[in-house]
Amino acid sequence: MDHSFCCVVFLAAVVSPSFSAQDSGLSESNLLGDWRGSSVCQVRESSCRDEDSLYHVARIPEKPNWFSVKGDKIVEGKPIMMGTVECRYDSAKSDLTCDLPRGILRFTVLGNKMEGTMALPDGTLWRKLNLTKVASRKMSG
Repeated sequence: MDHSFCCVVFLAAVVSPSFSAQDSGLSESNLLGDWRGSSVCQVRESSCRDEDSLYHVARIPEKPNWFSVKGDKIVEGKPIMMGTVECRYDSAKSDLTCDLPRGILRFTVLGNKMEGTMALPDGTLWRKLNLTKVASRKMSG
């Protein structure tokens, strides 16, 4: 498995537990689109590297409350695809959770912001992410 993909996708968010979808008027459709921001390593003496990240979120039509999340890292201004994972959305908590072979990725959606962390199976915090929804546009690559 490509280690870069692991790093990009192994995020798990634990953010603002008091925030709810009802507070913001959030719906599943708010998830759709592109999200860009930072992915910062939390284990400094490791193969992990800080990255500028771009995530593309799409609905999985045949699976209610499930979304496809494609992760790119941005290198020299160009996206490099890390991979795609299926994630479950909990609208009551505004949480998007992705179970991965080497960890868990959780995001909490706060309006046009998505915050997350990636935790390894042993609970080690691997990455923190802060993403902002961006206007969808084609990036060369």
